[in-house]
Amino acid sequence: MHTVYIIYSPSTDQYYIGQARDMKIAIWQHNAKANKVTAEGKPWEVRFTKSFDTRNEALSLEMRLKAKKREQLEEIINAG
Repeated sequence: MHTVYIIYSPSTDQYYIGQARDMKIAIWQHNAKANKVTAEGKPWEVRFTKSFDTRNEALSLEMRLKAKKREQLEEIINAG
C-alpha cells in the first residue's frame, strides 16, 4: 500500500503533502526533524490520508494535491 497524506503544522500554519508506504514512519520522520523541509514545523498533525495499491496512483494524487491552493486543500480535508 502507498498512502498520500496531508499533514499540518500549527506552529508554522503550513500544510505538507507527501506519500509513503508506512504512515507511522513518515509522521515520525517529520516530527523527528529528519526531513529538512518540515524540520521547523514540529509537531505535525495528520489531516488527510488516502491509500492506493500502486505507487503510481499515489504519486498521481500527490502531484494533483500539490497543484492546489490552500483553500482547495482545506476543502478536501474538511470533506474527508
